[in-house]
Amino acid sequence: MNGRRLVGVVVAGLVAAGAVVGWAQQPPAQRAKDTVAQGVTAVLVDVVVRDKRGQPVRDLTQADFQITEDGVSQPLGSFSTVFEGTAPAPEASPAGVATPAAPSAAAGGDSQDRSLAVTAIVFDRLSPEGRRLAVQAAQGYLGNKDEAPGYIGIFGVDLAMTPYAAFTRNARVLREALTKMASRGSASFNSAEQQQQKATADRQAGAGAGSAPTTPEPGAAAAVGGGRGQAMLGQMQSKMIDDFQVMERDQQGYSTTNGLFAIINTLRRLPGRKSIVLFSEGVAIPPAVQRLFLGVIDAANRANVSIYAMDAAGLRAESEQAKIRDQVNKAGAGGGGILSSARSGDALSKALEKNEDVLRQDPHNGLAGLAESTGGLMFENTNNLRQGFDRVESDLRNYYLLGYTPTNDNYDGRFRNIEVKVTRPGVTVAARKGYFALRNTGGVPVDAWEALALGALESKPVPNAFPMRLGALLFPERERPGLVPVVVDLKTAPITFQAAEDGKTYTSDFSVLVRFLDAHNEVVRKVSQHYEVTGPVADLERAKQGEVIFYREPELAAGVYTVEAVAHDALSGKSSVRFATVEVPRVDAGVLRMSTLVIVKRGERVPEQDRRAANPLLVKDVLLYPNLGDAVSRKTKELGFYFAVYPAPGAPTPEASLQLLQDGKLIAQVPVPVPAADASGRIQVAGRLPIERLPAGTYDMRAVARQGDAQVIRSSLLRIVE
Repeated sequence: MNGRRLVGVVVAGLVAAGAVVGWAQQPPAQRAKDTVAQGVTAVLVDVVVRDKRGQPVRDLTQADFQITEDGVSQPLGSFSTVFEGTAPAPEASPAGVATPAAPSAAAGGDSQDRSLAVTAIVFDRLSPEGRRLAVQAAQGYLGNKDEAPGYIGIFGVDLAMTPYAAFTRNARVLREALTKMASRGSASFNSAEQQQQKATADRQAGAGAGSAPTTPEPGAAAAVGGGRGQAMLGQMQSKMIDDFQVMERDQQGYSTTNGLFAIINTLRRLPGRKSIVLFSEGVAIPPAVQRLFLGVIDAANRANVSIYAMDAAGLRAESEQAKIRDQVNKAGAGGGGILSSARSGDALSKALEKNEDVLRQDPHNGLAGLAESTGGLMFENTNNLRQGFDRVESDLRNYYLLGYTPTNDNYDGRFRNIEVKVTRPGVTVAARKGYFALRNTGGVPVDAWEALALGALESKPVPNAFPMRLGALLFPERERPGLVPVVVDLKTAPITFQAAEDGKTYTSDFSVLVRFLDAHNEVVRKVSQHYEVTGPVADLERAKQGEVIFYREPELAAGVYTVEAVAHDALSGKSSVRFATVEVPRVDAGVLRMSTLVIVKRGERVPEQDRRAANPLLVKDVLLYPNLGDAVSRKTKELGFYFAVYPAPGAPTPEASLQLLQDGKLIAQVPVPVPAADASGRIQVAGRLPIERLPAGTYDMRAVARQGDAQVIRSSLLRIVE
């Protein structure tokens, strides 16, 4: 995204509009009393220890374990064991990372049977041969038994996550799901045909690059087979395939992480250690997806879920590590690596990024990283994947639980690395590798950029590094009665913009996050956006004068909610936080309803092809942008306003009026024309209020809707200046 488009795209492209509950001028944020549970945060780590024969070691004591967090030794506060054939010892504190006041975010509980074995079998976009091998391994594990050894669910991840069997011990249901899985196809990511096309294009580009220039015959300029022309066509095709493969890898990474997030979020509600058996032929982790994988690791570790990765490609004729090594080694041989890129005029940093991307494509790196970081294991380069299930089942029933209170009480959202060691020699240790330093995520998966933003909520006092505004609105639509859009508005001027080393481009990296907490301080919804803005340095000043309006349309059940909003600037590490409160009333379609009263900042005509009928702020062909608390000058002469009325069926036509109050006294009241209802039964009321003769000051602006004996009032604060 270049600097010239920053304002237009970020404002017009990412934003619809919003109105606000409590949208007066917002001072630096102050946390409401008792909105966040205070207390000691505990971390529980389940550890599997095996001897040289691969058998569980069952006789270790607390004194045999050492645990460090970011290299700092942590004193163990609790120690217990879960071993097959013995009664599980009670846990001293919730599993994962959570405050004692929020046990629902924990994976375990004293009243639950932690020896319960629960496994999700996930098939991640497999080739026909890989799917055959994976299904065969799962079928061999189930055998002909009527009942599975534990609760098992079967899922497929492709362009979407598909459940084939809910968690059950009914082996017949599971075998039927596997049969269905065996017959399904997968989206073709980086197919063999595509790889062959890429190789052919590279050969054409290389062959033509060294050819002497030739003079083409008339009508045959740059024809295929004509040396330089052939090279140019080969280079064009190779570049096209390269670009498409980058997009494919990003999409593949997003699909896999989103599927794992969904499964982990389901498993977190169950007690004890759980497992995911991930059949995959490799998970590429391009830079765009890297932070999502950290989020998967954090979510799995909080939920006590270990991932066991099984390379469904089976026994490989040529190791992927060797392929990756060969590609990187081209750098020194002029075969398309760093040196050849530099000679062709490309930036050296771009070539380095390409080699880093090549390394990330190694399936061992992605799959092994997921497994090792969550206390699982990877099974690769074998056609006998059946043995992996035996290991999974054993680990679920044989492990130690270590609990400690981190000595570092600064919960800033950064990822903390955990390392567990055992003093006894000759044993192997499998344990979770870390978590985001957050007291309570509410059980909702967290991405890396979200973690840093949420860390700002832990600061005391909460940060206020740059101006921003937060608003929420109510639009009780017929199809979406709990619609509560939220909007955050901030200028780009205080955001850090960093010039690249070559002095030609700039970058900016920031994020906006909003979450809703219910009356019990539980997180019920979280929405966010990560902005990575780049552009030519020539457009830097224009970019700094931009505006970011973050907008989402969550739906909530009836109740009172605290709204927390964070804007985090990754390059400077600075943040701003705002709080608001919104009450979602119970909706009865048989009574008169009304939306928030929106004070309009500006309107924008929307082309027909871009109009979204479900947008609550789209009035005919005009998109309305709200005023989130800015003072209005009398020189504007008129003030736009908007609200929606939802009349009760069968009752008289509604009436509406607008009121202005100051210091509790009614100073003006005018009737407002009410147009006919649209196809959804909604009446959109928009108009202008003359303010040229109103004295400067603060007013309570109210919209009143009446239908028969029913009346609804919505108000917003209005500040008028000279």
